Amino acid sequence: MRAGLVACGVWLAACAPQAQSPVNADPILIEGGVVEGRVVRAAGLQLALPSPTRWVARNGSTLLAAYPFQLLVYHNGFIQDSLPLPGVPTFVRAKPRPLVGLEDRLFLPGLGTLAYKAKDALSTSEGVYWLNNEGLYLERRLLAEGRFDFLAASERYVYAFAREALRLPDYLRVPLPASVRAAVVLDDLFVLTPEGIYRLSLEGLRLGFRAGAYKGLEADGTYLYTLESGRLVTLGLNLGLAGPLQNRAGPAAGSLLTHAKEVP
Repeated sequence: MRAGLVACGVWLAACAPQAQSPVNADPILIEGGVVEGRVVRAAGLQLALPSPTRWVARNGSTLLAAYPFQLLVYHNGFIQDSLPLPGVPTFVRAKPRPLVGLEDRLFLPGLGTLAYKAKDALSTSEGVYWLNNEGLYLERRLLAEGRFDFLAASERYVYAFAREALRLPDYLRVPLPASVRAAVVLDDLFVLTPEGIYRLSLEGLRLGFRAGAYKGLEADGTYLYTLESGRLVTLGLNLGLAGPLQNRAGPAAGSLLTHAKEVP
């Protein structure tokens, strides 16, 4: 009996996130809601993390929380897996497949690591798209040279954002209204700029605009989510305000891939 208790204690200690995990000073935007400290509040999901971390991402019923040397995977609000990470996270993606960026490589749960030093990356059915200061890659193949800031995608297209966006697989150059800080790709392209949120066609034609000092942009296929003065704002796809979060059912996992670039 005593041996069993000791073994259980060792297992719990191994699963506990490392003490050097960063503390969240501001709310972190995720699909459907926010993370405040160690508390996750989102449409259809509420849970408490073991300790605060800035590296959190959600895709429907799945939530990833990355810590130095550890990745926690939650499903429907319950811990599903605890995986060792070979380093300290620099970013985490839940869509379309889980991926964690580390200082000198990428970690894909169930698939291992890739020796790509990336500033952003997405794991898709075509492979891993990733960026460094030289250009955009698909696995080891250089697709386009240039300094891109971040990636966003749908099942059909991948966008690499700079002063303009490069759309793959057709290599279309998409004009942007201003400096883009975050983006979501659905049937239309939604981009966050210092002036507000633009709704564009997939080719860059302006369809709508909502002014505001927003931070971050996420979506679940039905609603857009952003932060204004640290508070969650929920928008319809027409950029109008949506109903209260607590009155809606939780979002379903969809085909949407997003990334909100961290704004200083």
